[in-house]
Amino acid sequence: MRESCIELTKEQQAYRDGDAGLELQLATETLIRYGKAFSAERLVPIVSAHLAGSFAISAYSGYYELFDRLVAAGVRVRVPTTVNPHPGHDYSLPNRWLVFRRQEHHERQLERLGVMLNFSCVCYYEANVPRFGDILGWAESSAVIYANSVIGARTNRHSIMIDVCMAVTGWTPDFGLLQDEHRKGDVLVKLDVDEMDACAVGYLVGRRLVNKVPVLTHYPFDATELKNMGAAMAAAGGIGLFHVVGATPEAPTLDAVFHREPEETITITQQDLDALRLERSQQAEAGMIVFGCPQMTLEEVQQIGRHFVGKKVKRRVLFHVVPSALTQLRELPLHNQLIEAGVELYRHCPLASLSLRFGGGRILTPSGKLHYYLQDADYGNLDDALRIAGVR
Repeated sequence: MRESCIELTKEQQAYRDGDAGLELQLATETLIRYGKAFSAERLVPIVSAHLAGSFAISAYSGYYELFDRLVAAGVRVRVPTTVNPHPGHDYSLPNRWLVFRRQEHHERQLERLGVMLNFSCVCYYEANVPRFGDILGWAESSAVIYANSVIGARTNRHSIMIDVCMAVTGWTPDFGLLQDEHRKGDVLVKLDVDEMDACAVGYLVGRRLVNKVPVLTHYPFDATELKNMGAAMAAAGGIGLFHVVGATPEAPTLDAVFHREPEETITITQQDLDALRLERSQQAEAGMIVFGCPQMTLEEVQQIGRHFVGKKVKRRVLFHVVPSALTQLRELPLHNQLIEAGVELYRHCPLASLSLRFGGGRILTPSGKLHYYLQDADYGNLDDALRIAGVR
């Protein structure tokens, strides 16, 4: 049958008719209206969901009331579902008493709904690992772009409210990056750099190619670089998918990833990367160096943490780590070595925890995503961050 331009299965129609209860009826109707807005013709099953709404702040009151209503009705998620990081409600008194007062209640509701409490924006690292071609219902821009680009799974960039509707029904509207024609490249990006800074590349590509599908010429980026480059691209440009020729699964060749001539060709140069960084005199004014947006994996902590071993930091240095990776780190000598060096280790989201702060000066970060979103967060590459921290 066809209603509102959406063709429903018998089960979907039953949900829409209220056979599974009022809450699931409303969730299904929400997805139908959402799909109609993007000219979707059907709802398709998803393999997993990921929720962005992990922060209990007043601006999201409708979202949390929705959770309360679903839990009261006994609804649980239908597919494996993970959730974004803690907001750092216990990082400071203002966070606990002014910003995230209902955080503990919200986390209990997440658990009652059946959500896996991974509390990470890097859900694909361990807790929610999709395969090539899987259809997902994910929110969180950095996870979406990684799943689409590096893994070759398929998800649009969804918002809060929509994310929980997908999780409890197990469906998502079929449009956008779920479809082959929208996964081809739009713009060719040539890289003419001497010292690669993947985060800066992502940030600059995002600023120049908003909501496009960029195709980067070949470079042997590792998984950490792809993670952080994609996150910056998604933040600065709303990009949900990129390709790197010969490195990402849907771009074995230029011909394979373009279904027509590129709309345009741009070049990212070393001068472009250097221009994004602050002058050294300005970098020296930073009161805090912040790593981990998206959160750091264990491999990333090991790569960066080795520079701190046997040294003492000269500024506050914060590592924000995937919770499961932080648990693993505590079993390694590196954990105590970082503590002895003065590094502060956290498992929450730096953007949320540091948005309300008093004093401490400006922040220096090698994260393009944090630079884009957080006020007073200036960009420096990894060498800059290590030098200002006093370990290089």
